[in-house]
Amino acid sequence: MVQIHALVPQQQGKEDSALDLYKFMYTVDDGKKSEAIEFCDFVVKSVYQGLKAQKRLKVLINPFGGQGKAKEIFETKVRPVFESAQCKIDVQYTDHRGHAIQIAKDLDIDAFDVIVTVSGDGVIHEVINGYLQRPDAREAMRKVPLGVIPGGTGNALSICLLGEKLGFDPSYTALQIIKGTRLDLDLCSVTYPDHRYFSFLSHNYGITSYADLATENMRWMGDARTVVGLMQEIFARNTYPLEAAIQIVESDKETMKTNYQAARASNIEVSEDKTTGEIVDRIPDLSKPVPEDWMVIKDDVSMFLTSKMPWIGRGMLSHPYALPNDGLLDLLLVRGKSSILKQLDIFAKVEKGKHLDSKIVEYYKIKAFRLTPIEIPGKKSYVAIDGEHAPLKPFQVEVHQKLGSVLSLHSTYMDTVAV
Repeated sequence: MVQIHALVPQQQGKEDSALDLYKFMYTVDDGKKSEAIEFCDFVVKSVYQGLKAQKRLKVLINPFGGQGKAKEIFETKVRPVFESAQCKIDVQYTDHRGHAIQIAKDLDIDAFDVIVTVSGDGVIHEVINGYLQRPDAREAMRKVPLGVIPGGTGNALSICLLGEKLGFDPSYTALQIIKGTRLDLDLCSVTYPDHRYFSFLSHNYGITSYADLATENMRWMGDARTVVGLMQEIFARNTYPLEAAIQIVESDKETMKTNYQAARASNIEVSEDKTTGEIVDRIPDLSKPVPEDWMVIKDDVSMFLTSKMPWIGRGMLSHPYALPNDGLLDLLLVRGKSSILKQLDIFAKVEKGKHLDSKIVEYYKIKAFRLTPIEIPGKKSYVAIDGEHAPLKPFQVEVHQKLGSVLSLHSTYMDTVAV
């Protein structure tokens, strides 16, 4: 008996079609067994072409994240694909906040090829921080990269890797883990006076952090909850005072667009140095003054949002020139109390990344920043790091080039200019 397992597009001829798993079985005559074995070996070699087959997967499932569907997604859609590829699967459920940190910190990196998260961006954040607490952090990140299956409320990394349609298809994201190669990612150190950790996605203060964190009681709504939070903030015309210092590399939007297109055309061949892939601090300690060439602002803002990724969520192409490993953060800044119509216009256009055309939107490529949120008595405000609560205290962020890695079917993120 010869079995062929194949992922077949639901809509033939469409590049962004979701996939269905089919199994074909053929009876082989006794006299043809050697030919059948030879045929199977040829097919496997042709399909993988130098990639590791039968990967050993450490699978972390957050059963409580998002709308609580991660376990069902894995068992009905993902496990059958992994088993068809004869992957070795070790499943572990996370049962408390920070659990994935400990799992990644203690992981036997000789026993696995991939650490798979079936969750939202929160468990990815924990895995990265667990890895970076290890003495062999760099080796661990490269030897056992991340594999991403969307199963939570926020799935920004999956969207950036495969787009807003395929990034939510469990079968396609499983295929990405089976057939993907390592894509290096920049990570960011986040330093407070009393502690330090790392982020992979975003750093957020203003109406967008309010929309993310003040609506956690609405997680049952899925992506719609952030829209509700944004509308509340826009119509209230809320602003948030801050002091910030920013190490700017580029401020011209047209130059950034040109550089983005050039980087994609060259498969992200960005400049590196001997510290690439290591944690090296290049900015002053939080207690010391910033260099004189940093831009300093003391103002009320409606939005201060930096990101390492172009999409921060479904329908949110907020940072269209963000690249996975250029060593830079993209900053989106809106100052002052803008009119309701102007704010609504920004969020009407953000789905396609056209909000950068607005005159009230400032956009920068930066290496680092320092931010001091200023609290107003009686008014709630939030700092969100990778979509998670962070202290409302002074902190600073610095990019570390190619410190992390994820499995991807492409050599960079999905194209944003073509959206």
